[in-house]
Amino acid sequence: MALKNDPWHKKEEYRPKSDHERLSYLAEECGEVLAAAGKSLRFGLESYHPNPLLAQESNAEWLARELKDLKVAIELLERYTL
Repeated sequence: MALKNDPWHKKEEYRPKSDHERLSYLAEECGEVLAAAGKSLRFGLESYHPNPLLAQESNAEWLARELKDLKVAIELLERYTL
């Protein structure tokens, strides 16, 4: 159930509903930020995935997307769990 100014921006069916799911979502998003940051450090922010089928965004764009998702995970946890 979305509340006013709710940060969730994905399909409602994927919304983490319990404390456990929100913590899991936070951990998952932290891992994805680490992956994007690590690839950016190794290959550069402007680099793309070497497979043309997967190279749809630069590492900088990927990192920005993952950071946005992490901010949502943090806000959901703060708002509904902590």
